[in-house]
Amino acid sequence: MTVLQEKIKSKTLLRQNALKKRELFADSGMLKKNSSLIVSKILNSELFTSCKHVGLYFPIKNEVDLLPLLKVKGKKFYFPACVNNDLEFRLFDGFENLKKGAFNIYESVLAPVEPEVLDLIFVPALMANSRFYRLGYGKGFYDRYFIKNNVKAKKIIVVQNAFVCDDFIEDSSDVQCDYILSES
Repeated sequence: MTVLQEKIKSKTLLRQNALKKRELFADSGMLKKNSSLIVSKILNSELFTSCKHVGLYFPIKNEVDLLPLLKVKGKKFYFPACVNNDLEFRLFDGFENLKKGAFNIYESVLAPVEPEVLDLIFVPALMANSRFYRLGYGKGFYDRYFIKNNVKAKKIIVVQNAFVCDDFIEDSSDVQCDYILSES
């Protein structure tokens, strides 16, 4: 087996284990508790209060739920949409303007915005390492979006503390984020 094949196999196992572990957190009520703590931290952060245009994600597979942020007045929120092999962000203008898109994830039906509009992007992850890299589902949508568009917005990995570890090494195609946000 080549080094690349070993790395892929290792990441695949990490993803499978993280998904199982997240399911246990959801079943025990820890996900709901930790999501609430994370939302509270966001609401009290200078980074969030000072920005106007925020990229969110619609939580799937027991991801940290940031949807309560949508109640904050004076901000515009944007959800990612997968179009072919690319990601774009679209304005959120009410749940009635969402539809299930690629991978059965809710997306806005509105037109995409230019990447420079965004001040802050909350990035979902299965895991994160101490160097501010994330382990996603393996399709590379966020990394390609960040690279292709030379995104200047602050990129925050959102993950429960139990999923921050150095069990994986980032690839050259991975984009380093600015922060990791967890409940602790």
